[in-house]
Amino acid sequence: ERCPTLRLEKKMDSGKKMSRVVEFKTILLTLCHKEFQGISPQVTKLKNRMETTNDTVIKELMIDKLKERRQGTVRFMGELFKAKMERAKVERILHMCIQNLLRDIRNPNEDDIVCLEVLLETAGKQLDVIKARNYMDQYFMRISKMSKNSQLPLRLSFKCQDLLDLRKRNWSSRRETTVAKPSQESRIGSNRPIAPSRQDAGALEQITIPKRVGNRYSSLSVASPATPSVQLVRKTPPAPSLKKSPRTVKKDVTFNLKPDSKSLEKIERDVVALVEEYYCCGKEGLKEAALCIQDIKSPAHHWMVVKHAIVLSLEKRERERKLTIELLVWLFKFKKVLTTADFQKGLRAIFDDLEDIKMDIPYAGKFVNSMCQIFLKYKCIDQATLSSFQSQK
Repeated sequence: ERCPTLRLEKKMDSGKKMSRVVEFKTILLTLCHKEFQGISPQVTKLKNRMETTNDTVIKELMIDKLKERRQGTVRFMGELFKAKMERAKVERILHMCIQNLLRDIRNPNEDDIVCLEVLLETAGKQLDVIKARNYMDQYFMRISKMSKNSQLPLRLSFKCQDLLDLRKRNWSSRRETTVAKPSQESRIGSNRPIAPSRQDAGALEQITIPKRVGNRYSSLSVASPATPSVQLVRKTPPAPSLKKSPRTVKKDVTFNLKPDSKSLEKIERDVVALVEEYYCCGKEGLKEAALCIQDIKSPAHHWMVVKHAIVLSLEKRERERKLTIELLVWLFKFKKVLTTADFQKGLRAIFDDLEDIKMDIPYAGKFVNSMCQIFLKYKCIDQATLSSFQSQK
């Protein structure tokens, strides 16, 4: 196996120079180990800069950068081990890292648990061999105890449980063990109405809307005799009619117009974009988010803000879930942009799709229910309506 060598020189106190030849991979492993321990020159420089600055924003950025560097280092060492580069040395370093990350299971550090998850997801299967089985059993015994720690935040407890489940599945991911899953588009966008095709714009066409979608948008449809399916009769594209009477649309859209599928998709995209932008800005983006929602100029679809903000937060961290609660409560309590009806319709859409969401996010139900308790506290929704949603699942 070919590997470049480097000649290192060091000047002694006596003035003499000492030189030695070292392989590149040895230097690489040494730097990775120092990076993980937080004693590398780059990490030390970042820590010193973080201590000298008084700007809280810069400090938060530095802390996030240090966490990302440590997680990236752990993943890189795991990939080196999988590539069989200096396998014995890397294996010894990885076991030292795991022992370091599990040193305190009573008051664990959040960054340690995240790094442990990254390391075991990357190289856990290669480390869990017969000769190291005793070590791995001890590691997972400590992880099991840590997951049952009542003082541990719920999100970190779930991460520990995910690692335990990963080993039980013989280190195969949940996606590999699942036979078939609905796509994210079908899961999140299952409530979109079916759009008429453009090919026969001048001719009459009949579209059958599924029962679930018809119920979801029944409040937006024109009153008609009861039929087994909803029929849309159209001779010309609906877009021009919406442009001709904007005032009528703004006034009577809830009761007298059938929503255009294009406009719904555009509103949905706008809502998702403003929520993602709000996550990036944090609390400082509350006013901007309210202005963006008002710019949509479709109060009848404000319930989409409730739905998509909650669904997007389920796939992210605890920070985003807290920001979502603050945004929705602020829009309801102080800005009066959202109404109780918006919360009812948005939460109803989430509970209808909750079983599909759980396939990708197993703990989605717990997250949604915890958010609903806060919505109840601020009277965004009443207990009877929420109980009816929960009882259907």
